[in-house]
Amino acid sequence: MTASKSTKRPVPLAAQFLKLVGIILLLTFLVEWSILFITPQFNITPQFNNSQWQLTVVNQFIERGATPLIGFVFIYTGFWIQAVSGSTTQPEPGEPALKDWRFWVFVLSSLLGLLCLLGIPLYLSITGQITEQAVNQINQEAAQAEIRVEQEQQQIKQLASSGQLEQLLKSNQLPPDQQAILEQLQKDPQALDKQAGQARERIRNQQQEAVNRAQQEAFLNRLRVGLRSFLLAVGFITIGWSGLREHR
Repeated sequence: MTASKSTKRPVPLAAQFLKLVGIILLLTFLVEWSILFITPQFNITPQFNNSQWQLTVVNQFIERGATPLIGFVFIYTGFWIQAVSGSTTQPEPGEPALKDWRFWVFVLSSLLGLLCLLGIPLYLSITGQITEQAVNQINQEAAQAEIRVEQEQQQIKQLASSGQLEQLLKSNQLPPDQQAILEQLQKDPQALDKQAGQARERIRNQQQEAVNRAQQEAFLNRLRVGLRSFLLAVGFITIGWSGLREHR
């Protein structure tokens, strides 16, 4: 009587469930991130030249990066349980690894890790452009505010030099702010210049505060996203390379 050939053990349910959940998490991430390229709010077609659209795509990739990372951990653990239980199917001698779907899982993990690394300089570049645009906008608004102060100053000076200052003050037909300024100007000829100077100083202080806030917010976002992206890259690449090394 000849000995029967040893049969491959069935795959444990734990391994099957872990791999299933991992695949679902991975597909969920890929689908949600891919939707950004066809979402209606971006006019159906991706706006590759739009800095805000680029920032949204990179942000969503990094913010949701933990989802596929957990998915790869589940898949890798499922493979490990399957190998420990002796239910792993051994490839035929000479069979190329490209035919094994496990090989592509680990390749995808490595590619996502590479994307995370590439996302760091890309994010820095995009936020730099957006911050520069925000600072330019703040400077333009401050310049326009100073122009308005200059125009109001000239208007009040024209009223004061018209020779009808007393009549204007008694008529009570001027706006309250101009009325108050003309009354001060009547007592102190330098009052208008002092108030205009204070207004300009206030505008410039507000301008500097707004610029500092924009730059500080950009720095904190860069630090947060950069660190998160780097850590995700380490996780993806570690899983991918470990799996590829064991798969050889």
